[in-house]
Amino acid sequence: MWATVFLATLTLSVLDYTSSTVQISGVLEPYDLLFDNAVEAYYKQDWLAVILHMERALKHKSMVRKVRTECRLACANHTAFEEAMAGVAAPMPGTGSVEDLGFFQKVLKRAECVSSCESEKLGPLSLHKVGDDIELEFKKRTPYNYLQVAYFKINKLDKAVAAANTFYVANPDHLEMRQNLEYYSLMAGVKEEDFKDLEARPHMAEFLEGKKLYSADEFASAIDHFEAAVEEYFTADAECRVLCEGAYDYDGYNYMEYKADLFQSITDHYLHILNCKQNCAVELASVVGRDKPIEDFLPSHFNYLQFSYYNSEQYENAIESAKTYLLFHPEDEVMKQNLAYYSVVLGEDKAADIPAREVVQQYIKKSLLEKELLYFGYEIFGVTFVDPDTWTPEDVMPKKLRDKQKADRERAARITEEIGNLMKEIETLVEEKSKESSDIAKIIKDGPNKPSSDKGVFDDITVTMTSAALNGSQRVLLDGVITDDECRELLQLSNAAAQKGDGYRGQPNPHSPSEMFQGVTVLRALQLGQEGVFPLKSARLFFDLSEKVQKVVESYFSLESPLYFSYSHLVCRSAIEEKQDEREDMSHPVHADNCLLISEHNECIREPPAYTHRDYSAILYLNDDFEGGDFIFTELDAKTVTAVVKPQCGRVVAFGAGKENPHGVRAVTKGQRCAIALWFTLDPKHNEKERIQAEELLKLLSSPVNEDFQQTEKDSHADTYSEPQSAEPVRTAKQDEAEKPKEETRIPAEEQPSKSAEEQTDGKKEAKEKAKAADKPGKTATQTKTWMIPVPVWDRLQVIVVWPGRSGEFGEVQAEACSRSLGEVSTVEYTLSVLDNPGPNLDNPDLCYREGKKILHPSDENAPG
Repeated sequence: MWATVFLATLTLSVLDYTSSTVQISGVLEPYDLLFDNAVEAYYKQDWLAVILHMERALKHKSMVRKVRTECRLACANHTAFEEAMAGVAAPMPGTGSVEDLGFFQKVLKRAECVSSCESEKLGPLSLHKVGDDIELEFKKRTPYNYLQVAYFKINKLDKAVAAANTFYVANPDHLEMRQNLEYYSLMAGVKEEDFKDLEARPHMAEFLEGKKLYSADEFASAIDHFEAAVEEYFTADAECRVLCEGAYDYDGYNYMEYKADLFQSITDHYLHILNCKQNCAVELASVVGRDKPIEDFLPSHFNYLQFSYYNSEQYENAIESAKTYLLFHPEDEVMKQNLAYYSVVLGEDKAADIPAREVVQQYIKKSLLEKELLYFGYEIFGVTFVDPDTWTPEDVMPKKLRDKQKADRERAARITEEIGNLMKEIETLVEEKSKESSDIAKIIKDGPNKPSSDKGVFDDITVTMTSAALNGSQRVLLDGVITDDECRELLQLSNAAAQKGDGYRGQPNPHSPSEMFQGVTVLRALQLGQEGVFPLKSARLFFDLSEKVQKVVESYFSLESPLYFSYSHLVCRSAIEEKQDEREDMSHPVHADNCLLISEHNECIREPPAYTHRDYSAILYLNDDFEGGDFIFTELDAKTVTAVVKPQCGRVVAFGAGKENPHGVRAVTKGQRCAIALWFTLDPKHNEKERIQAEELLKLLSSPVNEDFQQTEKDSHADTYSEPQSAEPVRTAKQDEAEKPKEETRIPAEEQPSKSAEEQTDGKKEAKEKAKAADKPGKTATQTKTWMIPVPVWDRLQVIVVWPGRSGEFGEVQAEACSRSLGEVSTVEYTLSVLDNPGPNLDNPDLCYREGKKILHPSDENAPG
């Protein structure tokens, strides 16, 4: 678009981008031209040109916005309407021809001021009129998508990560970028601080940091950030408001057909601007990547400040903040109680002299005047206005409009109820249809694909839904794959062994900030079982059941080549209670397992960083005592759901890993969802290395020397090992209500201001984590257990382990009575010495001596875990 205009007449000066403004013949180069040049360079794979043009486009766009803001603010100050003309009492339009001229003289002067200022700094204004399509690309942060690729190609990983993260923050549902970030996080040289948001707005960054410190009870530090957030808020508000004074959006009018007289056109345009200015409250309260803004955003600053100042014993500031908050919500009983308490502590007379913040008083006064004008325009001219603030007094809206809105809300409620009833009927029909599909399902063991060598593996496994019932291809839903007891044992293993962020470099929230992710691999489970953290047979069960699922998948899909494990992971996703309000994200966004899903174009590209070697996937579910967490299949658009799978113990969903099966997990909103995720490949070169190591470890643990010992452990496990489980308290409805984040404080019985329920939740969470840590048994490098030997004749038994090379002088009866850490030595002897009269030195229960160390019997209260 711009290329033919500029390249024929202008030459590009090579300037240092980082230190000066890049211009063409003294004129700021349009950022849409730079964007187009960068995109063209991208398709030519000229990565340096992509970076040069796109970085300049971002900077020039920022400069255009800054210049327009500064010019309009400066001209508003220089040509204020309240100034009177010489010989004219007041510049009020409509009172007479001279007065009208005085008003419009100010209008013309301001227009000339703005035009001259912008032209001087930017060049001809027509150069910077950018189309809606380009504006949309910048709003979506598309330039950072191009930049992350270009920086990656030239091995500038820190800049690639920053660009990728900046794009992802604004596009959290973009699967390809999420996969890129996961890929970056595993690369050497990438630091945590590289994951930054280059477009973060100062007022929001300060507010969120202050809230974080506030929740950690670091009130003094939180004050600094909240105060900075307030200051930055009003700066951003002034910028947002002045930028609303742009061209009129005809909102469906055809420009050529728009017919209005002078004052009607002024009215239309001015109401349009006022609507925009009121919407700045929404704009500034919005967090990039979230659909809904933070409710009551500006007032909440002073709620946090009043309590932070109180905890810092700065009562004057606490009173000022409380009074400022009451400007928004004058009937708030909680805040009035807090203010009364602060006044008593400081002194009533002194407290009475402390006013609310002047800047907020002026802000509210101006905002209410704007609302009155907008409601007048709504009532008289039908120009719609939706008030974005929750604190607006009821009487600001005309009664006629209040009655109309009340009727509209009641009608909307009725419609919602009718839709809800209709959806229930549809769900009932779907369930009946699914039941019909289940009734005609077959048993795998009776199917033609079952190998004779797998006799017993497929017993009691039922095909609940085939590909047709799941509305796709290469899909199957199986039930009865494992038993309830096996599910419980694997859940106990996950509670003892799963690590936060396992598989994601320790990131506890890799897919959603509203859930905690934990996991453990087969090899790690066996290693922990070897160390005695939990029964070794539980880790062996994890290994064996994953092998069982592999055989089932091979059989059902009639594969001619064997399947190899690509990755095996026991994973649990736990809902974080305090982060579930207004949640709209997924537990795991829709994706495909061996290709990069580009939902905008209904494509899935099989190339790195996707795991292109994966061919089949399966998920074995372990529980259903949670809310949400449904598994879904979708079309390539990642939006159209084709099938829903509800997890339950022993259920397996298996499917091809390619673009035919995009899938995801809906949000887990309460409780913990656990499953074994398995990925398979037909390529032996990608056989899972950890599983090979696990097989070697199992061979070592299953050596002939240990066979009798393992049987002994199995037989006696039920009497000797029981891992403590941390109990979760049952929450009442009242507690749930109390712990909703309300941004308010409560006065306890002793008349002291207290933190809001949101903050209390954070404290409870921390206490709960400490309690869990305290309940967990301590780990040791090796763990020795002692079993009772059923010899009823004698009162006391002394058990002595005799290691190779030592004499057997301690007794006559041979028995395996003490355990040892598996794999530590190749052979061992055990000697049992039986005493008829133990004497006074053997008052303790049975003793097991190992390398000179006394280990008490587990029945003794002092015995180790």
